[in-house]
Amino acid sequence: MLGKIGFFETGDRPDIAAERARILTALRQQLHSSGRAVSLTPALGGTLGLCFDAEISGEKRFLKTHLPGAAARAGLAREVDVLALLYGDTIVLDRFEVPLADEAARLCLLMPALLPPAGAMQPAEAAALAGACRERFGDWRPDHAPVFEQYLACSVRALETLSDRDLLEQATATETRRLIARLAECLPQLPAALCHGDFGPKNIMLAGTEPRIIDWEDAFDGIAGYDYLYWLTFLENRSFLRTAAFGQTGHSPEIERAILALVVLLKSYLAVCSGAYLRHAVSPQARIAEILELR
Repeated sequence: MLGKIGFFETGDRPDIAAERARILTALRQQLHSSGRAVSLTPALGGTLGLCFDAEISGEKRFLKTHLPGAAARAGLAREVDVLALLYGDTIVLDRFEVPLADEAARLCLLMPALLPPAGAMQPAEAAALAGACRERFGDWRPDHAPVFEQYLACSVRALETLSDRDLLEQATATETRRLIARLAECLPQLPAALCHGDFGPKNIMLAGTEPRIIDWEDAFDGIAGYDYLYWLTFLENRSFLRTAAFGQTGHSPEIERAILALVVLLKSYLAVCSGAYLRHAVSPQARIAEILELR
């Protein structure tokens, strides 16, 4: 999420359509040069990456590259490293560079075409999936991964922005600030983990019958349990908040509530930065108040 917030905080954003067209031409040239039959179709969606549905020598594939800039490239490189550690060459089929005429080459990731699960995931399954990743990573971290302190710093900007725009009531802002301060105070004692950063339903796919977590570009050095609590805040999963918000992470209820409040605050801030909140049926005030009222 931090990468997406940074993208919308800046006023100097690339023209996504122009970038997609430019990289598509270069990708086609490079892939056709291998002598294989190739077709590429833009896959719309996403914020930090440029994605394409591909068919290469009759095999369906998914291809992802990044927007201009060192930060965008680092995010995709981080994703490649994470996926390679988790799933090896069953997911990272290839990583390669595509040269562009007027700048350094773009890193590209080639993956199999994965399918979404047929049904909704239950909280215990989500917690187990996130926990299995944590065990697999151990103390390993990708190079230059963001840290949790950056999320705490972003929460200060988020609270100021939402309060200044009258999108949060004073009492809600005060309690959210208190919880996040408590989280910061306890941080040195909380178990560390590499967190996905956007662990939601759209990023959990199937390779055959096995779940695979994709889109690790926002991975960061965070807190065990963060990804599970983040998963609960998606619209599809909000019905689980009152029954499964506490007791799955090993943290105290206060810390679990603080993490949930941080997540929903930053999601609301991202929606404000991008303008998406204008289309949302639930206001930032209502979303954050829902977390503060959990018992």
